[in-house]
Amino acid sequence: MDRVTELHGDGQGTRSYRRRTVEEKCQIVRETLVPGRSVAEVARAHEVNANQLFDWRKQYLEGRLEPKRKDGLMLPVVLSEPDEKEKASAPPETHTSAGVLRVLFARSEVRVEGHVDPDALRVVMQCLSR
Repeated sequence: MDRVTELHGDGQGTRSYRRRTVEEKCQIVRETLVPGRSVAEVARAHEVNANQLFDWRKQYLEGRLEPKRKDGLMLPVVLSEPDEKEKASAPPETHTSAGVLRVLFARSEVRVEGHVDPDALRVVMQCLSR
């Protein structure tokens, strides 16, 4: 459901509303994630109700407030050696090409070890990225 934010009325008892695009909502929410910025401060700066902004922020952090993309989503990838704890907990390798894939989301982590069905992994990643 598209939500609207109230702007100043025209003084005759009517209210005017401003519709925010998903991109605008995301940009405003990202401002609240900057250290030292409060939700109330950002809400006032953009003439948005603070409760509305908290709702957008919750949706954003859950991955439900995303602009519709027509192209593929590109994410940064960092390759690193496993630390000692990961080496100790890893099962003994039975394949020379087996590895570990760790994907971090805002509130979750997926760790894949060994050989995995690519279609199954794709479905899991799509579900978690929503």
